[in-house]
Amino acid sequence: MSKPILLKHFAQLYTGFTIRESIDYLDYGEVKAIQVKDLPKDSHQIDTTLLTGIEWKYDSKPQYLPHNAILLLARGEPKAYLFSGSLKDKVVASNPFIIIHSLSEIILPKYLVWYFNHAITAKSYYSAVLRGTSFPIFTLAMAKEFPIKIPPITIQKQIIDRHTQALTEQKKLEQLIALRQEYNAALAEQILNTY
Repeated sequence: MSKPILLKHFAQLYTGFTIRESIDYLDYGEVKAIQVKDLPKDSHQIDTTLLTGIEWKYDSKPQYLPHNAILLLARGEPKAYLFSGSLKDKVVASNPFIIIHSLSEIILPKYLVWYFNHAITAKSYYSAVLRGTSFPIFTLAMAKEFPIKIPPITIQKQIIDRHTQALTEQKKLEQLIALRQEYNAALAEQILNTY
């Protein structure tokens, strides 16, 4: 069994940008911003088409997200999301995120997202380091020391494939349950109408 490798040894990490004004209602500007409200509810992949465009009024140059950057939500329950866009999309992340960009070819970004969200080792690490009970905060320093188990690429792909299959099965079961509930409601209504 291989020893975990600290995240700081194979990835660049930095925090998101502090946006000083509300951007809820802006729909212009060539720079797009990812906020917590933009996170998908049913997946861990960020869709760039749904992001808010903002006018960049800051002195510093925007730090655009590279392809396969991972955004780790650092406030509340930590969750990881994969950015599948590119630098050309001109997307920045707001400050509730820690941005992780793997510099290694021995780890798949999708595996890393799965690891942050589902691995027992990851959950143990969160439990050990998170501070605060009602609204815990995960810091950049904590992220840098994150121990990551890196199996061979073939094993990483197997884990991702099994997880994807499980999600597909879960959706089908949810659809089946919803159909059963509709059927039962219609049948109950039919029975009631006979009296």
